[in-house]
Amino acid sequence: MLYDRSYMRNNFPGNPKLFSELYMIGISISFFIQTLLSLFSKSYESYFLEFFSFSFNNLSNLFIWTPISYTLLHDGIFHLLINLLGLFFIGRVVEMEIGKTNFYWLCTLSSVLGSFFWLLFNSNSSGLVGASAVVMGSLSYFCFKNPDREITLLLFFILPCKLKPKWLLVGILCIELYGFVISELSGVSGIAHSAHLGGIFSGFLVYFYLKKYYQFPSFVFRFSSFSDRVTHSSANNKSKKPSDYKVNFSSTSDLQQEVDRILDKINELGFGSLSTDEKKTLEKAKELLRN
Repeated sequence: MLYDRSYMRNNFPGNPKLFSELYMIGISISFFIQTLLSLFSKSYESYFLEFFSFSFNNLSNLFIWTPISYTLLHDGIFHLLINLLGLFFIGRVVEMEIGKTNFYWLCTLSSVLGSFFWLLFNSNSSGLVGASAVVMGSLSYFCFKNPDREITLLLFFILPCKLKPKWLLVGILCIELYGFVISELSGVSGIAHSAHLGGIFSGFLVYFYLKKYYQFPSFVFRFSSFSDRVTHSSANNKSKKPSDYKVNFSSTSDLQQEVDRILDKINELGFGSLSTDEKKTLEKAKELLRN
């Protein structure tokens, strides 16, 4: 049926399917490893952090994975929980809107730009950790994409507060700029406001890119024989050309095949990638499959 697909249901935490959910699990596992290592020896934890955190020294030593791996590490349980909440309430929504592939790129761009924004002003610092740049990138994209969609926030996790995302983004941008100038540049605070600003900028870049109806490239790695790859490629090429045939709504099998193709496209590229005809097909299918 139409909603039997895994990505059309909310399976988290029992059976996560979204990348944002797997990312949250990865962050949690990484923090568990940090904690476990610290129980045995602080030096073990220090080696672990040094190997995966981002810094000028690591970059100069060709630790090329650190502009991304630092987002898996966190400095304390409060730091971890804040970013997990951000990914759960914002990251998941953005991923379901733009699709898994585009969300990969949003996370990667936010991570890399966040780290290099931070490096411009903290070249002598010990290291950068935390997924805040990714959370800020997701929040920034959401606010640019839905500026006037009223949302409800829990102020201090208690008081409900309704506001439009565009004002939320303005408020956060002001706070981050203030923190960057007053705290980070003077060395008063250890909060990486520059990395947050890099994430916000990344969210804008991804929004602008997708707004032009571009799509980020996807990379799929499969281990199969040459003949299987040829067959799979041919099948994909046929399935990605809806104009090659018209859906016969009197045939359940043809309808289900077209619905499967559209749902695969939503999963990969997001709902916004659908054409007008595909959206109409999906609406028509929902009516027929309910009967």
